[in-house]
Amino acid sequence: MRISLPFGRAAIAACILLSACAAGPGIGAPATVKTKPDPALGAFLAARYADTAGDPASAARYYALALQADPANRRLVRGGFLAGVLSGSQEAVHLAPLLPDNPLALLLRGNEAALNGDYATAKTYFQNLPDDQLAALIQPLLLAWTQFGQGNEQEAPKILQPSFNNSAFGAVYLLNAALIADAAGDTKSAAELYGAVSPASPNLRLAQILASWYARQGDRGQAEAVLAALVAAHPDLAIALPQLRQQMNAPVISTPAQGMAEAYLTLAASLSQPQAVFLRTVFLRFALELRPNLSAARLILANTQINGDDPSYTPTRVQIENALATLGPIQPSDPLYGPAAVQEASLHAMLGEPNQAVALLDRILTSYPHNAGLLAAAGDIRRTANQCNLALPYYQKAIAAVGDPPPANAWPLFFDRGICEDQMGNWAAAEPDIQKALSLSPNQPYVLNYLGYSWAKRGEKLDQAKAMLKKAVALDPNDGAVLDSLGFIELKRGNTKQALTVLIQAVQLSPDDAEVNAHLGDAFAQAGLTLQAVYQWDRALNLNPDPALKAELEAKINQTSAPAAP
Repeated sequence: MRISLPFGRAAIAACILLSACAAGPGIGAPATVKTKPDPALGAFLAARYADTAGDPASAARYYALALQADPANRRLVRGGFLAGVLSGSQEAVHLAPLLPDNPLALLLRGNEAALNGDYATAKTYFQNLPDDQLAALIQPLLLAWTQFGQGNEQEAPKILQPSFNNSAFGAVYLLNAALIADAAGDTKSAAELYGAVSPASPNLRLAQILASWYARQGDRGQAEAVLAALVAAHPDLAIALPQLRQQMNAPVISTPAQGMAEAYLTLAASLSQPQAVFLRTVFLRFALELRPNLSAARLILANTQINGDDPSYTPTRVQIENALATLGPIQPSDPLYGPAAVQEASLHAMLGEPNQAVALLDRILTSYPHNAGLLAAAGDIRRTANQCNLALPYYQKAIAAVGDPPPANAWPLFFDRGICEDQMGNWAAAEPDIQKALSLSPNQPYVLNYLGYSWAKRGEKLDQAKAMLKKAVALDPNDGAVLDSLGFIELKRGNTKQALTVLIQAVQLSPDDAEVNAHLGDAFAQAGLTLQAVYQWDRALNLNPDPALKAELEAKINQTSAPAAP
């Protein structure tokens, strides 16, 4: 049993590949055979490899090296520019003037002009964007902010009005119009616009903006209500509350360039579809170009860099390290330092660095010693690293923090503590904890599976265990681990034929699980099918079983007279 708890990434490669079709000589494709190594070719190949590995920072560096050897090569210019944009490298700024018709280059050059206070030039760049979907999204926002930067405070919000009814992004245009009216001192219009955009449970950045607005209007009660709604929807953000309150009286925007950064951020935050990862990354990089201390953009970008919206995706080491680099500049004085530290801890845990991860959480826990979420996160990191002796104290404190009687959503605390106690050989303590988790949330297939399988392994309460496992299968029929447990108990009860049927299904669902394959081998052996049993055990041996299971499998194979399957 195991506990089962048109702008995508492909578009990045597509942009590079399409640019390779431009007229002119390609890298490493001369008319005659060269007798000397081509320095541009090696750097180009390294850049392409970094591209495919999801490492735009390295790609940008290699493109820069290639361009030193072949500065006129358009393919290198395009590839280097795109990698520079995606990594936030200054190389993109240097290459943008070489791509006068590239829409991302126009955006970047407009951003740079705005940073220099030249909003007229910025406006020109933004007006020159091609008439496509990208321009339709971002152009009204940027033109509105450049109008504001040029002193046209009354005209700026009017640019956004036609987009207020946009079904997907209307709230983005409303919010930016509100920010412009707020920055212009038009409190009447700002109040109307903020009122139109206020949701029942705002996201983090919107809560910051609305709380600041209400606090500056003298309505601290409403500001507190906004923050309370934020924490109610996202309890883990409670650690940000004290600093959010401290900074409520400060305006969130001081310059038009900062307003443009908000435009990029608010639009990026609305691009939640998996196919929008590329465009979201670009907009977040532009937001940070305009305002490097915009921590909300860093939090979203770090999550995007590891494809955090897809729980089935396993990020590479370099992607995790790039996400850590994105979060690194967030300072302890920032209201979002706490959430950023929690995100950093998770990234260190992914890298197999539990000590660094827990050290970050411990630092936050000095200010919030009774925060059950932080305590549980530290416990989970230690448990996942097979350090249950270090995890238990965190679970103990987390359970104490939620109070007695515990709420229903505290079931994972008891379940995880029970797992640790079981792994440490203390089933007498583990069993009541797992039963407590089940009483708090009776329809959790993982808890039903763990308890039922544990009883079956011990030969205890087999009827009750079977009922639990059948319920778990009904709740999650496509989980191979749960089916494996049901097959295992059928095997223990001597129902060999039924066990085989169930375990074959389990292997089909979890073909690479060593324990599931081992149990199927046991069922074959019990059915007298020795050859099939040895084959299945041998297969399980090749699936990286844990040391105990490996020793058990080797012993079974050695004790069986039948020859191993080829």
